[in-house]
Amino acid sequence: MIFNNKESIEKALLKVEEIVIATKNGQDIEYFRFHKKRFERMATTIVKKAEPGALILDIGSHYLHSSLLLTFLGYKVHAMDVGVFTELDFVQERIKKHQLHSIIENDLTTLSAILEKTDEYDIILFTEILEHITFNPIDFWKHIYRLLKNQGFIYITTPNSLTIYNIVRTLKNLLLLKGVGINLDMIFGNVTYGHHWKEYSASEINKYFAYLSDGFKVEIDTYRYKYFAPKDIRGRLRNLFYNLGNLFPFFKDELEAVVELDKSQPWKAVSPQY
Repeated sequence: MIFNNKESIEKALLKVEEIVIATKNGQDIEYFRFHKKRFERMATTIVKKAEPGALILDIGSHYLHSSLLLTFLGYKVHAMDVGVFTELDFVQERIKKHQLHSIIENDLTTLSAILEKTDEYDIILFTEILEHITFNPIDFWKHIYRLLKNQGFIYITTPNSLTIYNIVRTLKNLLLLKGVGINLDMIFGNVTYGHHWKEYSASEINKYFAYLSDGFKVEIDTYRYKYFAPKDIRGRLRNLFYNLGNLFPFFKDELEAVVELDKSQPWKAVSPQY
């Protein structure tokens, strides 16, 4: 076990990076390096709020970067993702080598793989997933309400929809009558179960959880971690807009939400009928 302080987080993160580099998978390495500062931010927040030994459900565990990091910091982690990621050879190797508890779940609307569990988890990790949800989320969050212990919390990171880059891009596309939302290059160029169908602002996340239950108490912060290699003029302009926006908290590129649960307040959202 690595103890929880700034130095131990750095050591744990280095250990994950060594595992990633040793795998020699280009996508794995690229993803880790792009999100490294986000992983560090996540770990810093988690260790301030929860003691080692807490049980964490990492939904959307992907290449297991977050699951490994938190395991090395002394937490018990259940890593959940769809089979197409979990069954990758190098992911399976990591699961076995580091004795991770892996859960394959191909339908977030039901969470059938852990349907029998109640009041199970101290923390539920939901990082870079909220913007990908393309279905009505009420039943999913009702399952999360059931799975999370009273006074437990959900840890969320998601892109801030109100970056200067997004605002300028949307205005440009409107003025040129190109349309709104994600473009066709993004739709056809990425392998994903759901593109960035909806990115959120901080006020929307507050409204989102208030709609579900009065027991959800949301704290939101903004921060920066992204850097895009300026391969051409468009890339340089994107970094310029991100750099400008990150001078102001409201426009920073990433939202971090800690959603604590008081189960004395009942669930109130009702799923619409087909």
